[in-house]
Amino acid sequence: MKNKEKKTRRPNRAEALSCLIVMILVMLIGTVKGFDLSVSLFITAAYVGIIGLNCGYTLHELLEAMYHKAGELTDLFFLLCGIGFLTASFVFAGTIPALITYLLKFVTPGLCILLGFLFTAVTAFFIGTSFGTCGTIGVAMIGLAIVMDVNLPAMAGAVVSGSHVGLFLSPMADNFNLVASVTKSDSLTVMKRAAYIGIPTFLACILFYTILGFATGSSQGVFDNALLSDGLASVFNISPIALIPIVVVVAGSFMKLPSVVSLFGGGMIGIAIGALLNGFSFWKGLAAGYSGFDLTTITGISTDAVLPEIVTLCNRGGMLSMSSLFVILFAAVGVAGIMIKIKVVEVIVETLFGRIRSLFGLAVSSWCIGTITGAITNSSAISILMPIEMLEEKYREFGYSALDCAVVSNTAASPMLSIIPWTDVAVYMSGVVGVSAAVYAPYSMWSWGLGLMGILCSIFKAGYKR
Repeated sequence: MKNKEKKTRRPNRAEALSCLIVMILVMLIGTVKGFDLSVSLFITAAYVGIIGLNCGYTLHELLEAMYHKAGELTDLFFLLCGIGFLTASFVFAGTIPALITYLLKFVTPGLCILLGFLFTAVTAFFIGTSFGTCGTIGVAMIGLAIVMDVNLPAMAGAVVSGSHVGLFLSPMADNFNLVASVTKSDSLTVMKRAAYIGIPTFLACILFYTILGFATGSSQGVFDNALLSDGLASVFNISPIALIPIVVVVAGSFMKLPSVVSLFGGGMIGIAIGALLNGFSFWKGLAAGYSGFDLTTITGISTDAVLPEIVTLCNRGGMLSMSSLFVILFAAVGVAGIMIKIKVVEVIVETLFGRIRSLFGLAVSSWCIGTITGAITNSSAISILMPIEMLEEKYREFGYSALDCAVVSNTAASPMLSIIPWTDVAVYMSGVVGVSAAVYAPYSMWSWGLGLMGILCSIFKAGYKR
């Protein structure tokens, strides 16, 4: 008896759209009811799996798709461990206390949020990596916000925003170079085209964070810089030497070393400096890199003997602090793996964006396709490439270029992924800043403002040349 050839099919429109609707509804219900994001993702994965079975795929094939997608995130797991290790070592070395002590000499609570955005934006432009920027300068600015009692979600949003400026505007960044590569454009041409969207958004962010900073300020009213500086000096040896780990990590980014090497290398140097400079035990430093810095365990000082802000600042980091994020990532790749396997993304894009009759429609479609694709696939590269694949000919029909399409698509790549809670970018950023993506998203103006500016530019045809 001959074996029947197994037949599979793409999901129909109703099935594909139901996957997207169920995912959104389950996320909203989970937020209201207060259960963990990973639970919402596992429920979504189960529903998408049922759709896959109905489309003729076997359970084995769907599980293989999940495992394959999970394998792509191996680097991120090491990066998360590295950032936990580095954060603890930054405290152990006195890097964060020293940087905060120096910043306290000229930073006020009202300026804190604005400077958080500016410092990370400048760093991101020169080193081209959002992860490296957030994991170094971003960590320090979050620490400053904690001790100054500044609105932490607002500071987290500013840090995440600034960390992603380079990906859109810097020739050092992967996303920027991907746009240049697929459109066969040189870096200067891409930068000029991106500037029409990026510069107005950057200026709007400066205004937004200036107003936000002075509107929120510090809930403590008058902030005593001297008291906090003296408190930090009583625990750590405040010295420029303590800043060496930051220099090491940033230099590693400039040298294009693997991020994992920079993070763990900077962390080990930080532990060595902490042992020499502060007199802490080197072995306790290694333990802190795993389980997190604990003020009493490392220094022997009771938490009652120092300011509460110092305790909050110091007790952080460690690879174990990232463990809950791993569960979210596994759940997210489960959803993404099955959706990609059964071609849900293709059907959704074709259904929602099949008919476009204006430049405005093209811009909106580019941004939406990039956002939906990124949310489902967890890939900023695919969120740039998918709109180009789907809409490049449409742009040419209207007399515009592939570069126009690619630049608009890039507004929805990592910037939007940084505020979609289940993506790897948002999971990483949340782990670094200590605030969930759903909470800091309203304050991450670069993330959502860049897309809005891209759409606005299409209305006035700013940057578009026939």
